[in-house]
Amino acid sequence: MKPLKITLMILTGLLMAVVLFLLALTQPRFGTPFANWALGIWGPDGSTVGQAQLRFPAITTAIAQDIDMPERMEAREIEARLNPFGFLPFVSWISRLEGGDGYIRFGGSGGDDGPDNKDLTDYRSIIDEVALANVELRLTRPDGQRTVLIREANGSLRSGALIVRARGANSTLDFNGEAASTLTAITGDLRVTGGNFADLADLAGLAAPDTPPYDVRMAVDIDGDSWRFEFQPETIVGDSDVTGPLTVNMAGDTPVIDAHLVSQTLDADDLGIVFGIPIGVGDGETVGAEQERARNVYNQSDRLIPNVVIDFSRLDAVDGSVTYRAETVEDAVVDVTSLEFDFEIEGRVVRAPLLKAGFQEGELEAYATLDGTRSPAVTTAEGDLRSVAIENLALDPYLRGTAEGRFRLEATGDGFRQAAETLDGKVSVWSTNADILALAVEGAALDLVEALTVWGENPQDRTYVDARCMALVASFEQGNGQLSPAVVDTDDSLIVIRGDVDLGTERMKLSVRSEAKDASLGTLVGDVGIGGTLRNPELLPFSAETVAQFGIAGILGSISGGLAALPFIETGGADDAPCASLLARAEAAGDSAAANE
Repeated sequence: MKPLKITLMILTGLLMAVVLFLLALTQPRFGTPFANWALGIWGPDGSTVGQAQLRFPAITTAIAQDIDMPERMEAREIEARLNPFGFLPFVSWISRLEGGDGYIRFGGSGGDDGPDNKDLTDYRSIIDEVALANVELRLTRPDGQRTVLIREANGSLRSGALIVRARGANSTLDFNGEAASTLTAITGDLRVTGGNFADLADLAGLAAPDTPPYDVRMAVDIDGDSWRFEFQPETIVGDSDVTGPLTVNMAGDTPVIDAHLVSQTLDADDLGIVFGIPIGVGDGETVGAEQERARNVYNQSDRLIPNVVIDFSRLDAVDGSVTYRAETVEDAVVDVTSLEFDFEIEGRVVRAPLLKAGFQEGELEAYATLDGTRSPAVTTAEGDLRSVAIENLALDPYLRGTAEGRFRLEATGDGFRQAAETLDGKVSVWSTNADILALAVEGAALDLVEALTVWGENPQDRTYVDARCMALVASFEQGNGQLSPAVVDTDDSLIVIRGDVDLGTERMKLSVRSEAKDASLGTLVGDVGIGGTLRNPELLPFSAETVAQFGIAGILGSISGGLAALPFIETGGADDAPCASLLARAEAAGDSAAANE
C-alpha cells in the first residue's frame, strides 16, 4: 500500500502543480513571458506576443494580443479554446478560434515545402470553429503574392456550416456552405461580383480571358483535387447570362478544366473583349475598365485592326476544354443570331474544332488552331459560309440574296496586327441568287442619267437588279490581298472589281468598272476608284479617261451644244460573264489553298 500511496501523492502533487501553473498563466505577468518562451521554441524565428493569458475560470481558453509570427500570421487579438484531446484522430487542438485585424499566410515562399508552408488543409486539421473578422489571407506563389480580405468568417472549418464574406482580386465573395469531416471537402453556394473574371481566376491559380463586370452565382463542390462549379441562371457577365458546369482537376502540375457553358442571350461586346476586340462600350452597356481601356486605345488609333497582343503566359496556367453556346446574340457587328464553339487547350496550343455562327438564314462554320509554342505564334483557320443571307453580312441595302463561301488562312504573329501583316491564304464568296441595288449598279457604271432615276427612292421601295451570278476570290500573301477579280453580272451590266489591300498598312486601292449591256445616255468613261484605309475608305478622283471625256465634251459643245452629249452616250453590247466557270473557280479556291500547303 505504501508505494501506491506515494504514487497517488506524487500524481496529486503534479496535478496541483499543473493547476497552480495554469492559474498563474491567467495573469498576464506570467502568461505573456511563457507565451513568448513557447513561441521562441515552437514558432517561427522572431515570433512575439504583446500580452497573453488564460481566461479564468475557463483555463483552457487562451487570450493573446498583438501576435506577430513573421511570414506566418499576425493579429491584433485572438481567443482560442484549446482541446487537450487534440492528439486523438478527428479531434482539433483548437475547438474555437476568434480573432481579427491581421493576416494569415498560405503557401511557401518561393514555392518551397518548408515548415512554414501551410495550406488550408493544415489549418483545418488543427482548428474547428472560427469567428474571424478583417483577416487578410496572403496566398504566396512563385510568381508573386495574392491577397484576400476575410471580412467575416463564421462556422466550422472541419465539419459543419460555414459562412465567409471576403474581398479580393477586385471582387467580393459571399459563401454559404458546409465543410466536410474529410478536411478536403467543402460544398455550398458562392456569389462573386467583380470587374474582370480574369483577376479572380488568377487569384485561384487558374487562367481566364478578360471579361466585363460580372455577378456570378454558383454551386461549389470541392473535394480534394476535384473542384466543381455550377453556374446558376442568375449569373450575369456584362449584359449576358451564363449557366452550366465547370470542373477543375488540380491533381497535376497544371490544372485541367472542363466547362460546358450556355447563354440564353449574349451581348456581342461581352464576348468581344474576351478576344481583345474593343466593340460596344456604348450607352446603356455594362462595361469594365479593360473594355474602356481597349476602346480608348482603339479610338485614338487610325487603324481598323486592333493592336491586341495575346498573353500566352495565361495558357501556361491551365489545360482542358470549353464548350460554349449562345442561343441568341444581340448587338453583333454582323447580324449573327447564335454562336457555338469548342476550345481545347493543351500547353500553349489552342484548338477550336468547332466555331459556328448562325444567322437568320444560313451559318458560318470554321475550325482554327493557335500554336503558341512557336514564337511568334502560328494561327490556321478554315471554314465555310453556307447559304447566308447577304444582308446579314452588313451589305444591306446594296445586296440581297444568299451567299456561299470558303476560306483557308494562315498567319504568324502574337497579336492581331502582326498576324494580319503575315496573312496567307484565300477567301472566296459566291452567289447565284443575288440582287444588287439599282443605284449601286448605275453608280458603278457612272451612268448618271439612270442613277438619277433611282436616286432618293423610299427605303421600303428600292429598285433592285437581278444578278445572274456573283463571285469574289481574294488571295493573300504576306498580308497583301489581291482581288482576282470580283464579278457581278446583271442583265444590263457586267461589274468587275479589281485591286489590292495591304493589311500591314491597311491601305487599299480598288477600281470598280462596269461594262454596259444596254445603251444609255449620260455615262462617264472610266472606273470608280476606292482608296484610303480599311477604317477610312474614300472615293478616288476621276480617272484620266473620265477627265478626257469631259474635255472632249467641252470641245464638241463649243461647236454645237448638242454635240457635247456625244461622249456620254453608251452604246452597250458587253457580253455576259461566264458564270459557270466563275462560280466553279470561286468554289474551288478554298480547296486549292488547302492543296498548296
